[in-house]
Amino acid sequence: MKRQIYSEGSNFADAQSTADVCPPVRAEKQHSPVDLNQFDIVHLFGKEKLEDIQRTISKVTGLAFVTVDFKGEPVTEATYFSKFCWCMRKNPITEQICWSSDAYGAVQGTIRKKPSVYFCPCGLLEVAIPLIVRGHYLGGFIGGQVVCHDAPEGVVHLDKILMRPDIQQEANIDYELQDEMTKLTYDQFINVVDLAAMIINQLTESELAKFEKSRDEKRDIEELEREIDELRYQNKLKSLEISSMNYARHPQFIINTMTSIANLAIVEGAEETSEAAIKFSEYMKSLYLDRSDFWTMEKELDNVELYLEIQKIRMGDRLNYSIELPGNMRMQRIPSNTLPVFVEQAIIHGVGLKEEGGTVLVRVGTDGEDVVIYVEDDGPGYTNEQFEEIYGRLDNNDSCGVSQSVEVMSRRMRILFGREYDVTTEVTEGTGRRVCIRYPKYLDEGVRQNVSNPNRRR
Repeated sequence: MKRQIYSEGSNFADAQSTADVCPPVRAEKQHSPVDLNQFDIVHLFGKEKLEDIQRTISKVTGLAFVTVDFKGEPVTEATYFSKFCWCMRKNPITEQICWSSDAYGAVQGTIRKKPSVYFCPCGLLEVAIPLIVRGHYLGGFIGGQVVCHDAPEGVVHLDKILMRPDIQQEANIDYELQDEMTKLTYDQFINVVDLAAMIINQLTESELAKFEKSRDEKRDIEELEREIDELRYQNKLKSLEISSMNYARHPQFIINTMTSIANLAIVEGAEETSEAAIKFSEYMKSLYLDRSDFWTMEKELDNVELYLEIQKIRMGDRLNYSIELPGNMRMQRIPSNTLPVFVEQAIIHGVGLKEEGGTVLVRVGTDGEDVVIYVEDDGPGYTNEQFEEIYGRLDNNDSCGVSQSVEVMSRRMRILFGREYDVTTEVTEGTGRRVCIRYPKYLDEGVRQNVSNPNRRR
């Protein structure tokens, strides 16, 4: 049978692609410091950790505290709050006033970058301790609820701004509850504030150091995983090279032997034997003396046709074949010796399993940015289980290891181009099998030598 050459490329848009895909990739390791612009106070420390810090400060200082974000909104549960302040914050009339007071403290902390002392709308001394990490304001700790009678005149009184007499009357505020609250002089309060600020700064730096350490350890683990993946990939390439070297051992001896057999067949008048020996010798030369990892599609199909001609001499009319190659794909590059093993497989279960013989069809085309090659036969179309059973019997015979060769070649394609380029097989019972070999049209021919894994996580 002659190869059919087309002037325009075929497009197999209906080709079945593999279901396997490469796993989602990971981000490449970065060594830059933590970008605090990407974090808020809760995401950096966590709500539970903030509440732990808050409870520690309250326990040491005896002051009530709540943590707010950079907008002044509470992000934790309050600790050590007095009964008076609980009532104020639960009262729907005064609740917003308390939040506004917290927001004022947060704003002052943002502006001043240091603790800000003020009287809340109910006349209690408060402090806003800003949480500033490496120059970034993330929020703050609002605390106090202290009765103080000797504060300097310069301390801001928010009752003059936020607490109107009509609100006090409508809210029915019970100021007698303030008698139960902590009473400190202004100097005592400032000393407590200094202690709280020191604790907050130390705990903040400690937590940030833990966060950065955890982040770095995670990235180190990811880098090690990438290196392990790369080593596994390079090991697979070496295994393929070793398999190839074992398969190609002493090719010149085989070629010379076949040439001698061909010459002897001519002398004895065995023309078919001579023709088969000569073609086999040519096939071996192309297969083993050219050690290129990639060559043209035309050369690949020349080898396929040589192999089919040899098989046709052996099988006669029981074997028919057709090779379809678009003219514009003659120079398309392909990993060397990819197709013969699949053609051999098609002959075994397409022709060998039918008494009347059969046909092998090799078609080359494109699907988008991929080269697609189909190797088809019109055999009985056994299911995978039936086919594996047949191959199991054949593989027990030392003369045939086709299934192993098919798996090696399929693995080679996965390693070279990724899991999505695994070889696929479509079986139609009673009609035959169709093998699909797919790979990128624009391939990198340096992929076999000291290259990165194409599936490597980045």
